[in-house]
Formats: sequence, structure tokens, C-alpha cells
Amino acid sequence: MDPLEGIAAFTRVVDSGSFSAAARHLKISKSAVSANVQRLEQRLGIRLLNRTTRRLSMTEAGAAYYRHCARILAEAEAAEQAATALQREPRGTLRISAPDSFGWMHVAPAVPAFLKRYPELSVDISLSPAYVNLIDKGLDLAIRIGVLEDSPLVVRKLAPSRLVACAAPAYLEEHGAPREPNDLAKHNCLCTGLLPWGDEWRLVGKRGEVRVAVSGNLRSSSAETLRAAVLQGVGIAVLPTWAAGEPLRTGALRRVLDAWKLPASTIYAVYPGNRLMSMKVRAFVDHLARCFGRTPYWDDGL
Repeated sequence: MDPLEGIAAFTRVVDSGSFSAAARHLKISKSAVSANVQRLEQRLGIRLLNRTTRRLSMTEAGAAYYRHCARILAEAEAAEQAATALQREPRGTLRISAPDSFGWMHVAPAVPAFLKRYPELSVDISLSPAYVNLIDKGLDLAIRIGVLEDSPLVVRKLAPSRLVACAAPAYLEEHGAPREPNDLAKHNCLCTGLLPWGDEWRLVGKRGEVRVAVSGNLRSSSAETLRAAVLQGVGIAVLPTWAAGEPLRTGALRRVLDAWKLPASTIYAVYPGNRLMSMKVRAFVDHLARCFGRTPYWDDGL
């Protein structure tokens, strides 16, 4: 048995969710797909898939094996693409998901230049605050921020996502600036679902981490909504610098508690393992990395 035949059959079954769909993708019969997977299981001496009349799922061993199989197929695809790269350009439709606020501010503006560079490509971009299943939705790529769960998706770091506590000059003139983290309890602190720690803000200084329970009259999972409210002097908010960078540079917002740091997170590109080296995915991820820069442009001067 050619090991790649079994690996290809197994990976396509997992990606598509059925033997029938895998058969259509591989352009072979359903029985051939099933036979290839069975021979692969026999050769390995383990069960990779749980099969019932209604449901197909990976075993624990199958999930671990899938991650390696997806990379093997991606490398095989990359080798083929490398051999013809000089004669080919990305084409087709690139389907992308991105967080709504970050996507609107920083991903969408990068798309026009990408389309001009690759005129045979089209982009379908969906902006949503929720994580979506890439395989179920037929997506090629997602932009995600924060801690990622363990999954078979391939992950590439694009940029840091730093946080700052900030307020408008008018608010600070009226209410004063907090000097210590515990002073935040006396202020109108705008809360967000963007932070994993919710209404307990965590700041790190020379004495270690301090946690402060905060409250305020506005809550939103949208960085744009919070930024608009902070700019109008409603209160103090913790914002990512990709949302607050420009008003901080112009002075429309001021940082508070400068001596204290807030936990940072990371902006990632994630994509299915079997599409690791897809030319259109790689081209867009490389394009975003160039646009953002080694030090993200939104952090310039901060």
C-alpha cells in the first residue's frame, strides 16, 4: 500500500466529514476510500475513526495522527507548487473570517492592495465577533486574537496585541487620573468581553500583579464602541493598541497608570492543516505580515 493513499483518504474523510464527500474530492469510489482507510488502520494497528450509521468521529489516536497527516499533505502540495511557482499565481476565491473590530480597522484596508497584486483572486471576507469552524463553513483562513484552543489548525503569529488603560483628557480633568490600580474602583470603567478576565482588571507593576474589580455604565464586546465612548469622555477603558493607537498619538486619548502593564495577547492567522501551503492562503498571510510590520504600525510612537 502507498502510505500517501491512506493518509490522503483519512485526511479528506476528516476534513469533509464523510466517506462520500472524500470520494468526490479524491475522484475515486467511496469503497476505495473506505478500503484505503482500513488498510491504513491495519498497518498502524490502531483505530483512527469511530464509524456509526449516523456519525463519524476521530478517536484520540486519530486526532493526533490527523495533525501529522495534514502537514504531510501540505508539504506534498508545497513541493508541487514550488516546482511551478514561477509559472503560476494565486487564483480562485479566498474565504476569510476576522474579528469584527480588528477586521474592519486593519484586515479590510489591506485587501485592496492584495487584490491589485493578484488580479486572478477574489476575496470573500466575513467579520464577526464569534469564532467559526473553518472546515464547516468552507473557510480558507481566519484571523484570531487571544489564547487559542488546541486544534488541528495551523497557526502563524502575525503581531502582538497590547492593551492600554486610557481615557479622554476631558474625563481626566473632571474626575482626576488614577494614581494606583485600586483607584480604578472609584472611576467609571467601561467593561468589555474582549478581556478573558472580565470585570477584574489585572495590572502588573514592580510589586507584582494587582487585580481590581471595576464597574461602569457601559459594556461592549466591540472595541469600536468602547473607543467611541472613551473619546467622548464617558470613562476609562482598557483597549488594544490596534484600536487606541491613533487617538493616543494625537492626544485625543491619554494613557493612565503608565507604570503598570496589562497582559498582552497575540494576533494569529489560522488555517486548516491541509491548506498549510495553499498559494492563496500563504500569499494573503504574507501580505498581512508585511502590512502590519515587525513592530505593528498601530504601535508606532507609543
